[in-house]
Amino acid sequence: MLRRLEETLLAFLLGGMASLAFANVLARYLFRYPLAFTEELLVNAFIWATLLGIAVGLREGAEGAHIRFVALTEFLPAPWRRASIAFGFLAFGLLFGVLAYLAWRQALEDLALGTISPALGVPNALYTLPTPFLSLLVAWRGLEGALRALRG
Repeated sequence: MLRRLEETLLAFLLGGMASLAFANVLARYLFRYPLAFTEELLVNAFIWATLLGIAVGLREGAEGAHIRFVALTEFLPAPWRRASIAFGFLAFGLLFGVLAYLAWRQALEDLALGTISPALGVPNALYTLPTPFLSLLVAWRGLEGALRALRG
């Protein structure tokens, strides 16, 4: 179920981003009046789509679907190869666990300070709150990948 939710959310984000960018182009060239708020929305949606895309890529296949450097691991014996792949997934998990923590602190700061976005005038926390949760999803997928790699 989470798998389907990730893909659906990612599709909506990408579709919405393309539509919003197209609307901005039309407004800019047809009416000579760009939609200033689109940059604010697109930048944040791009961050969310990137994090979702990383999570989806980490969960696909035995070794993940992301581009990786395999010249060294291809020559290793099977147990060492699995261990090195697991190490890569663990590095993802650790890195995005730290990102989740830092993003959470940023979201709390935005809430505490009551910062407002410049174009739409909405609380910045609306943009920063999804980031720690999406980062945790990536960290989780990294740990899943490490277990998958160790099990063979």
